[in-house]
Amino acid sequence: MAKIRLQGEEEKRKNICFEVDTANPPIGEGGMGKVMKGVCIDIATNISRPVAIKFLYEDLPPHAIERARREASIRLRNDNLIEMLGFIETETKHGTMTRKHYHVVSELLNGIPLSSIFEGKCTDADGHENPFAKKLLKEFQADSVHFAKTIMLNVLSGLIALHDAGYVHRDIDPSNIMLTEDGHIKLIDFGIAKQVNKLTTNDRGLTTAGTFMGKAEYAAPELAIGDLKHQNQTTDIYAMGILLYQCIVGHVPFEGQSHVVLEKQLHKKIPLAQIKDRGMRKIIECATDKDQNVRYQTAAQMRVAIENLDGKKRQLKKSTRITIAAACAAIAVAIIAIGGVSYHNKKVEQEQIALEIKATNDSLRTKTETLTLTADKSLATGDRHDEGYERHYIDAYKKYMEALAIAKKITENKPDTKNISLNRDKAKDALLKAKAELEAKAKDFEASDMQDIAKEFHTRVKNITDALSYNP
Repeated sequence: MAKIRLQGEEEKRKNICFEVDTANPPIGEGGMGKVMKGVCIDIATNISRPVAIKFLYEDLPPHAIERARREASIRLRNDNLIEMLGFIETETKHGTMTRKHYHVVSELLNGIPLSSIFEGKCTDADGHENPFAKKLLKEFQADSVHFAKTIMLNVLSGLIALHDAGYVHRDIDPSNIMLTEDGHIKLIDFGIAKQVNKLTTNDRGLTTAGTFMGKAEYAAPELAIGDLKHQNQTTDIYAMGILLYQCIVGHVPFEGQSHVVLEKQLHKKIPLAQIKDRGMRKIIECATDKDQNVRYQTAAQMRVAIENLDGKKRQLKKSTRITIAAACAAIAVAIIAIGGVSYHNKKVEQEQIALEIKATNDSLRTKTETLTLTADKSLATGDRHDEGYERHYIDAYKKYMEALAIAKKITENKPDTKNISLNRDKAKDALLKAKAELEAKAKDFEASDMQDIAKEFHTRVKNITDALSYNP
């Protein structure tokens, strides 16, 4: 046994740690590092859960480490997204030398990628059969339209949560969609995800304009030419349109060398002759339009469009002879149908509204959870009382207020906001205490005729006052 314990500053505050038995072989290996199976342990209760820990290679350039740090920071809880659990930085000393080690922690997924289905496989690298994948493989072979609907509805649910948190995935393809043994379909790998409308200095260092990132076969035109400014939710919608095509046909519309495929993504329409289902053909056409404004503008819109399809092919049987009785029956049906058209249309409209309400509620619920998680982190950071600590309390207070405001808009299965309210009050109390301390310091500096420093403290007091009056 060669167990090692990993615990960063955040883990110390949460009173948890991660353990890995390095004597075991890695469960995966890629360009960034080796992935090991580990456990997350609650030190107080000794309760543990399995996790996956990526040990980053020590010779990675700084931008690669920052990209891994970014990936680990996208912490969302959703049935169709992998859950990221942390980024751990540790140090070891070798004489006078100090060496840093970096680790990315996520939930442990036991499963196979969706790409295996298109290869006709339902077993993992060790040859173990995945029952859920086996079921999906049979579905793909028997009715690819129904299979496509199953995959798309699940992935789009995860994508709605990711987009609502302010991120664009930019690397959606079958290898980044996991089919788990417990029956979940999860979007993974946030390695090149980009924050929308918040291209910070750090973001620019991670993504260079004019540089292509992702996979050519699923790349929207704006991704193909490295147009950072216009990469948004519709960039992922384009990839989902390509994925939908592949789920039905079994292969991507454009194949070949990357530069050839990218050229086609820019100038050629997706060939839809092999898509026999008219409803699916229309959805793919909309999702993969070269004009971003023509595509579905949100993942929720695309999901509702797919949800409304019955996924079944209807074929009319021709008859060479129609009996009088059959003709009479047809006339009777036609008369009834005329009277029933209005009812049918109304029912379809009601179903559409219900789906849109559900998508809206799911989106609001995800926003509430994301804001709460971010606020919890800011509240914990403020408790460290580092220089300028009140800004963390301000951030926490505002996000708790926003979370409560959004939670009120949820019309079905309203979340319990008791803890959010309690933590908001904690942040408020901390701000009032900080305000009193800063006001006292400002007076002390004024008494010592240090007006410039006193002015800085008055500014900090004003920031707190403004925050306490915040009403989203």
